[in-house]
Amino acid sequence: MAKVNISEAARMVGKSRSHLYEKYINTGAMTVETDRDGRKVIDTSELIRVFGGLVCGDNSKDIIEDSHGHDKNSQKDSVISALQSENEVLREYLRAKEQEVAWLREQVGKTTALLTHQKDSHGVVQGKRWWWPW
Repeated sequence: MAKVNISEAARMVGKSRSHLYEKYINTGAMTVETDRDGRKVIDTSELIRVFGGLVCGDNSKDIIEDSHGHDKNSQKDSVISALQSENEVLREYLRAKEQEVAWLREQVGKTTALLTHQKDSHGVVQGKRWWWPW
């Protein structure tokens, strides 16, 4: 495979030179050779082994930006669908709470009627009768 200098290798993997030295070269995770002029070079197969894919040339940047744009659209679509489903769940929860409030108001009305000796739905006065001994 081709051999590239450290700067070109950093550009290909999208990292800085100092990051390559600190994390990979000095720790021995990536092997570095010296060419006949004494410059340090890295084999591209070594870059592929450590980092996976390589980025090289201007055409690949265009492709990455296009695919990144598509990822953003799909990400927005997934966020929209998640928010719509959450909205539906919250609407169902609101309906249940409104029914609960209506039931509680009915119970308060019944309790108030019992406490104030008002007539119930049958028209009979609730409470103690004057002629009943107990």
